[in-house]
Amino acid sequence: MCGGGRKPSAPDNSAALALQREQLEEQRRQFEITRSDQQKRLDEQKAIAEAAPPPPPSETADVAAAALDNPGGGTPAKRKGYGRRKLRTDIAGGSGGLSIPG
Repeated sequence: MCGGGRKPSAPDNSAALALQREQLEEQRRQFEITRSDQQKRLDEQKAIAEAAPPPPPSETADVAAAALDNPGGGTPAKRKGYGRRKLRTDIAGGSGGLSIPG
């Protein structure tokens, strides 16, 4: 006879079930963190979208232009011969040779 009719005992799965519960709780915690971050981002975007528009341009301005396009403002224009070219000695004499200023 084979075994006398006893039922085989079920394996003890309590450790595996406890691990699964722990992993499920961690996943829930991470989900809640992600959800709250997304909700904050959504609230920020909604506030930006529903904000009042920027003020209109000044009435004295003819055309709205970037600051870089404005010749009167921003950085001063470069003068010709300023910088490296001003310090070159090989073009000062005009003869093509080296001319050392005295």
